[in-house]
Amino acid sequence: MPERTAAAQTYNAGLAAELEAARDELARRDAYLEEFRSGVFRMIRELDASETELAEKCRGLQEAQEQLAHTSKLTALGELSAALAHELNQPLTVIKGLSQHLLRGAAPDAPEYEKLKLITDASAKMEVVIKHLRVFARGDGVKQGLVDLNAVIEDALLIVRELLTSRAIEISLNLAPLPVVMGCAGRLEQVILNIASNARDAMHANGGVFRIATKTVERGGKPFAVMSFSDTGGGIPPDAVPRIFDPFFTTKEPGKGTGLGLSISYGIVKEHRGVLTVENDPGRGCAFHITLPAAP
Repeated sequence: MPERTAAAQTYNAGLAAELEAARDELARRDAYLEEFRSGVFRMIRELDASETELAEKCRGLQEAQEQLAHTSKLTALGELSAALAHELNQPLTVIKGLSQHLLRGAAPDAPEYEKLKLITDASAKMEVVIKHLRVFARGDGVKQGLVDLNAVIEDALLIVRELLTSRAIEISLNLAPLPVVMGCAGRLEQVILNIASNARDAMHANGGVFRIATKTVERGGKPFAVMSFSDTGGGIPPDAVPRIFDPFFTTKEPGKGTGLGLSISYGIVKEHRGVLTVENDPGRGCAFHITLPAAP
C-alpha cells in the first residue's frame, strides 16, 4: 500500500510538472502572439501613415506642376501683352491725333463736335488700357496718389454703361461720401471693369440689375472705404467659390473667358493694401466687396 501511494504521488507530481510546463509554454506563445499582433498593427499604422504622406506629397507635386503651368502661361501672356500694346499704340496715336485736330477746328455747337469728343475720350481710355498692358507685361510698380473712389466708379461706367444697358441690365448707383485712398485710379478702374464684365456675363440671358454702392466703415478705430458690386445673375456654383481668384480658373464655357479677370483684380486690390471678398447666393446672384484703407 505505501508503495502505491508513493507511486501515485510521483505520478501526480510528474503530471503537475508537465501541466506547469504546458502553462509556461502557453504563456510564452500568448506573449509571442501578442507581440506579433502588436507588430502587425504597428506595421499597418506605419503603412497608413506612409500612404497618407505619399498622397500629400503627390498633391503637393500636382499643385506645384499646376502653379508652374500657370506661371508659364502668365509669362507667355505678358509677352503677348507687350507685343499687343506696341501694335495697338501706333494706330491709336493716329486716331487720337486726328480726332484732336478735328475737335480743335470744330465749333462747340457743330453736329459733329460731340462725336469727335467721344472719339477723343475713347482714345484716352484706350491709352490707359495700353498702359495697363505694358505694366502687366513688365511687372513694374505703379505710381500711386490720392484717389476718389466714387470718381473712379463714374469713370468706369463711361466705358461699361453701354455694354450693360445694351443687355437690358439696369445700373443702380448708391454712392456715399468716401475718404480718399492711396492708390492708382487706372488700376482700380480696371478692377471695376472686370467685375462689371463678369456681372454682364452672369445676367446675359434676361438682363437684370447691377448695383453699385459705396460706404465708409471703421475698423480698429481707422476709416476704410468700401465699394460693393452686386448682380442678379445665377450666382457662383458653391464648389467653385474657393477657386474664383485662381489664375485661369473660370466657370464660363470654353472660349468665353480666360479666368484671369478676378485673379488680376485680386492682385490689384492686394497691391492697394485692401481686401476683395465675395458674397455668393446661388440662383440669385453674387456681390463683390472691395475694402481699402483711407489715406493717412
